[in-house]
Amino acid sequence: MGKLARLAFDGYLKYHTYQLELTSGMPATFTGGFVHGPGHHIAAVAAFAFDHNLTPHPILKSGDTRLSRFERGQPYVLDGFVAGRMDKEGADSSKIALAELAEEVGGQVVGNTFRKLGELTPTMPFESTEADHYYLAAVEIVGRPSGDGGLMEVADLIAPRFLAPLEAWRAMDQGEVSEGGRTRALFGRGFDALGYLPQLGVYIHDHPQLAARYDPLGAGPVQDLRPQLKAGRIPEVQPPGTSLQARINHVVTGPREVHPLSETSRMVDSECRHAVGKNGEVTVLEGRFLSQYLQLDYDRAKLADYYLDPEHGPMISLQTEARPALAFSPGSPEVLRLDVQDLPLFRNREPREQLPPGVRPLGRPTGASPGQSDLYYHFYVRQIDPPESSGFVTLGQAIKLCRSGHGDAHTEALCARLALDLNWIPNLNMSVEAAQQLLRASR
Repeated sequence: MGKLARLAFDGYLKYHTYQLELTSGMPATFTGGFVHGPGHHIAAVAAFAFDHNLTPHPILKSGDTRLSRFERGQPYVLDGFVAGRMDKEGADSSKIALAELAEEVGGQVVGNTFRKLGELTPTMPFESTEADHYYLAAVEIVGRPSGDGGLMEVADLIAPRFLAPLEAWRAMDQGEVSEGGRTRALFGRGFDALGYLPQLGVYIHDHPQLAARYDPLGAGPVQDLRPQLKAGRIPEVQPPGTSLQARINHVVTGPREVHPLSETSRMVDSECRHAVGKNGEVTVLEGRFLSQYLQLDYDRAKLADYYLDPEHGPMISLQTEARPALAFSPGSPEVLRLDVQDLPLFRNREPREQLPPGVRPLGRPTGASPGQSDLYYHFYVRQIDPPESSGFVTLGQAIKLCRSGHGDAHTEALCARLALDLNWIPNLNMSVEAAQQLLRASR
């Protein structure tokens, strides 16, 4: 039984405090708070363009501007995935996703390629009720992005960005993409639904020996979209514009209010203006817009123990954990979820001082949801000896669980990063080397 205690901040974003009593599964009483935007949830599209070989290239959007990121010393402008808030009355998640394709990259869906990818997926479930609806689409760029008409999205900044499959993985894992963990989860589902294996550069549809072993891991039915597509050239990335709007890389704030929530959190409520910084000088642009975000004193670390089984490959530990804020989330995502460890990392101390010995990082931290918070997720793993206890599943099973109501987007991203690090293909439950040998043997 859960009840909201107080509306501690009431703006475009809202912050509620709550009390939740769990009477079964993990009996306990939880108190805390959560932030959310209009509609709570996000609709996002794994948009793909296809080259002359019909190789799928993820399409990102340039021009994602975030005050929360800038005030942590990170880039004000990054590339991000195509997505929109569920804040339009009467529009479901699919309509939101389709509208964002046109607004953010000037794209339209090719043929009958638009489909859902897995279940509702939380983004930062300790601090927010927000979750993602993920979709797949083959996309043709037919016009110029317009943005949503607000001052925060600048038409001269927004453009489609096309990345080759493995280059996309690298950019997402190295912090070059806004919300890189969620983007990794989104496009991982997209590739799996297409039956395309980036580590091998092949479609399973062309290789029966791979298709016989293939599991889409909860991304839905595998469909070969190539009969609906036309081979072509991936558009060249356009050079940066020369207008001030096209060179935005800075933001100036004021007036500004900070609303304390707890010892470790507060809401920032600021008027903002885009700006261009160069050689120590800042040129402020016309137009003011509002930016609000949850400011925290800590980040979070996803930490997974794993061991290498000679028959099943990487085995990862999942335990039942409570995510109490999800009790207040539309769509009723499960509060008790199988997950890896999710630990706070206070920013005034080095992460390694706060983590168990023997851990190693996987890639760089990434913003959890910079439109509503300055929280970053860090990714760590620890290899252990084969345990006697239960609670371990294959890497593929862990990903499938994340897509069907367990973990969250950053747990799924951790599994994907670990698979790439270990040269493992979870869909085949075999190593890259073994899969390559299987391909060679069939020629």
